[in-house]
Amino acid sequence: MSQKSLTPMMGLEIHIQLNTQTKLFCKCPTQAMKAPWVKNYLENKGIDFKYVQHGLAMRCADSARERNLKASQIAKAMVCVSSGNPVIFILPGDRKLDLEKSSEALNREKIRPATPEEVLKFTGCSVGAVPPTIEGVKKIIDKRLLENELISFNAGNHYSGIIISKKEFLKAIDNYKIAEISSDEVIAEKEGIEKAISGSGAEVEDKPNSRVCEICLGMPGSKPSLNEKAVEMGLKVALALNCKINKEFFFSRKTYFYPDLAKDFQITQFEIPLGEKGSLNLKNGKTINITRVHLEEDPAALVHEAGISSSNYSLIDYNRSGIPLLEIVTDPDMETPEEAREFLDLLLNLLNYLNVFVLGKNVMKADTNVSMQGFERVEVKNVTGFKAVEDALKFEVERQTKLIAAGGKPIRETRSFDETTGKTRSLRTKETEEDYGYIFEPDLPVVEVSEEKIKKIKAELPELPEQKIKRIVKEKGLTEYEARVIVSDFELGKLFDEVSKKIDAKLSAKFLTRELLAILNHGNLSLAEAEIPAKKIISLLEFLQAGKINEKIAKETMIRIVSEKIDPLQYLSSQGLLSKLGGKELEEICKKIASENQKAAQDFANGSEKALNFLVGQAMRAAKGKADAKELQKIFEKTISKK
Repeated sequence: MSQKSLTPMMGLEIHIQLNTQTKLFCKCPTQAMKAPWVKNYLENKGIDFKYVQHGLAMRCADSARERNLKASQIAKAMVCVSSGNPVIFILPGDRKLDLEKSSEALNREKIRPATPEEVLKFTGCSVGAVPPTIEGVKKIIDKRLLENELISFNAGNHYSGIIISKKEFLKAIDNYKIAEISSDEVIAEKEGIEKAISGSGAEVEDKPNSRVCEICLGMPGSKPSLNEKAVEMGLKVALALNCKINKEFFFSRKTYFYPDLAKDFQITQFEIPLGEKGSLNLKNGKTINITRVHLEEDPAALVHEAGISSSNYSLIDYNRSGIPLLEIVTDPDMETPEEAREFLDLLLNLLNYLNVFVLGKNVMKADTNVSMQGFERVEVKNVTGFKAVEDALKFEVERQTKLIAAGGKPIRETRSFDETTGKTRSLRTKETEEDYGYIFEPDLPVVEVSEEKIKKIKAELPELPEQKIKRIVKEKGLTEYEARVIVSDFELGKLFDEVSKKIDAKLSAKFLTRELLAILNHGNLSLAEAEIPAKKIISLLEFLQAGKINEKIAKETMIRIVSEKIDPLQYLSSQGLLSKLGGKELEEICKKIASENQKAAQDFANGSEKALNFLVGQAMRAAKGKADAKELQKIFEKTISKK
């Protein structure tokens, strides 16, 4: 078979942690994340700062990356004990604490790192989550940290941060002294235990194995009890994916001997899933068929102290074990890695509309299945991140194509993907379903879903992306392309709905999709992180719509709304940017400019668009930016007759 005739066949098995409060078969909590209490603390003290939300960040390097800063700008708070009393050393995230210098800063007192129990006792926070704003504890701030004009630290958990000026930072800290306490050596961050935990999905604010019970741990005599909320969420997703709902289904035991499941089997659905035979359309209209949607329990997290390939031992955290997972399995309908990436983007957006998944709090992983037509299927297991899925598929297509071209044949196997090298490696030959020894779960009854229940959930489904696109096109007069851009981001769609109630829909769509998204992309922010009230955008666009400001001023003001949380009216008024020029005043300016630049006026009369741009520019300068370029263009077109 020639290399050109090979057709890739790709499918996905997507595992989604549902956003429930308790686990699938017991009452243990799924999350233990602390609130971003530092945000409220700083607000109450009248401190000026910026608050950002992001994905899980365990290390200073991760925090810096998430907040678009350098590790040297991250204020790392390290709790130590000196003469029986706590002291917090605050230093840059890219430096180690120099114990000799630290002792000198404390008048040569002996110091030692606090134990995890002492950290919790002295600060109320777990190790790695201590902000520098703890009151009543002596603090030593490193001089190197204060070389930065902007400083950042966590807001009370690993999912959010504070970005603050050096001046405001010092105002927020009590009982401090400034000294040299960091080493001269810059830390080279290594992938280690923090990286391993960060992919686990279990919250890091509580101790490992603290959110468990006899059911999570599979102790003899323990009886599972099904989480009704998880079933309802699964039904929502299955209905939104146009699946046939099985009104009667049951759970099975999937047997395998691995330490991430203490009872040596996983409770899942095998014979009869929650839903099956669904579909989701790509933007070009191509249908990706859904084989099945089913529920199962998440296994525990295996933690490798030096990465999976270099560790001498592994640790197990059962906090994650039992979190409800929804698995969505597609048919092998995707022919390119780009189609797989688009499918995942569309699916994530759909989950946001359904409110069953929270990015940064819940975890989504994918197993990718790829084969060249006529050859065995290869599975790449547990790929986290949409780009990683795309890269893993690209590598596998290339690897299998070369193998076949050389006369070899891909074998049925399971492989893993290394994001660093961009390559997959073999883990084991692929098991068949028979190898798992599925049996009916005897401790759970058959589940019956009534027609009334299905109708009720279907009626309660929110407006979904495809429905919203059709409504926006019909009611707001936008093109399908404009509507798809708006609907492709759940938060953007909500914002457009609010803004377009008061502002022309075309203007709303143009400003939100072009100007606002460009500003957010430049700052590496999402709409959810930016926390922009719709009323501020409405206020700004009302001035633009009325011709009181031009597009340039509107964009500059929007940048300040995002970065400084300003009120548009107060800002525009204080800066003298609101135009008080009426139509007659603008006409007078245009006449004056045409008179002073007769050659340009004549050239425009002869059809030169370049000359018109020149005249408009001169008029904008004369109006000191308090005019709209399009309005000036209309005046010139009306007052200068073209030949």
